[in-house]
Amino acid sequence: MTAGLLAALASIQGVQADTASDIAAAQARKTVIEQVRQQLGMNLAEALRAQDELSQSLHDNLVQQGVLQGRLSETQDHITSLNAQIEARQAEIVRTQARIVMERLQIKSLARAVYVQPGSMLLMLVESRSLGEMITRVNDLRAASLRAQALKYQLNLDLNAMNHQLELQKADRDQLVKLRDSLQSDLGKLQDLHAKQEQAQQDLAQKIAQIRYEIYAVSSQSSELAQKIANLLQDEEGQIIAAAMQAVWDQVATIRPTGLPTSQSAGHSQRYRFIWPLPHATETQPFGPCQYWFEPPYGSFPHFHTGIDMADAEGTPVMAADDGVVIMAGGSIVNGQLVGYGNYVVIDHAGGLTTLYGHLASVIVKVGQQVTQGAVVGLEGSTGNSTGAHLHFELRQGTTPVDPAPFLPTGPPSDYRG
Repeated sequence: MTAGLLAALASIQGVQADTASDIAAAQARKTVIEQVRQQLGMNLAEALRAQDELSQSLHDNLVQQGVLQGRLSETQDHITSLNAQIEARQAEIVRTQARIVMERLQIKSLARAVYVQPGSMLLMLVESRSLGEMITRVNDLRAASLRAQALKYQLNLDLNAMNHQLELQKADRDQLVKLRDSLQSDLGKLQDLHAKQEQAQQDLAQKIAQIRYEIYAVSSQSSELAQKIANLLQDEEGQIIAAAMQAVWDQVATIRPTGLPTSQSAGHSQRYRFIWPLPHATETQPFGPCQYWFEPPYGSFPHFHTGIDMADAEGTPVMAADDGVVIMAGGSIVNGQLVGYGNYVVIDHAGGLTTLYGHLASVIVKVGQQVTQGAVVGLEGSTGNSTGAHLHFELRQGTTPVDPAPFLPTGPPSDYRG
């Protein structure tokens, strides 16, 4: 074999090696790009889910504002009515006081006529045709004096009663003024929260646009740059979603429930604060830090599950974990589709605790309804952002997520009450 042929063969082998290396590099880049595109796609889906939930929250906020404005208007009408009643009562008191003064003067005049002015008695005797007529006249004066005294006494009783009613009306007005001020404060909080939610919605819309652009542009970028951009967008998105979800719970915190139970209902667990809402379910995800990318960050954790997920057959009754009052019940519907928690119920309990039951097939209770531990609030389903029939059970102390496990009977879900 000639030296030229050997050189040609070596050159061909070198080209083949370079080609194989290029193919391997291209395949590796394609793999990374596909992974980045998948990551961006999941980020986009989560951002859209959060945007839907935020849109529903904005709608709920406006509904709550309308309710508060209605209560404010009604309360102000009551205050105006009470002010008119108080003014009328005060005028009546002035008139009664004037009558009491007049009756007092009349009694003094009669007393002087009967007891103090002997000349009057002598004149009466002279004018009388007989002793009997004179005695009759004197008795008439005395009777008139007694009637005047009785009238004065009754007027004093009426005056005391009116003053008492006036104090009660003023106390009622003071309570209504406090309620009005509290409602105005709550309305202000909702309006501030609405502004924050609108800002979060704008931030999310901007982030969604950036993610969509990056999905389009990722093929023309290096794998390293694409990965860095995807990670950055995911981190920023997580922060926005966490803020948006916190705003939703801040809205829950502005609701002032009435009729919270002051004692445990009959049959309430004597050992545990809560019972399992699905007693025969399987726990599928616990509370706390996790590796699922779609769970938003919380505290120092990049991903955090704020409740306990449990699964049973679809349609299984979901029970209230504790006595309380339903403060939210319905579905997160955007563009005709259930999103987020889907059908859900939020119950307020004594001690500032709030529980949420999400992804229900249907809701059975109504806002304002008192429920006892074990009462059915809905049926398990897979509505909203759910991959299968399960219950998302969440507990909050104020707006802070709390692990429900210490409040529940130990071990897996059961019907134990104790």
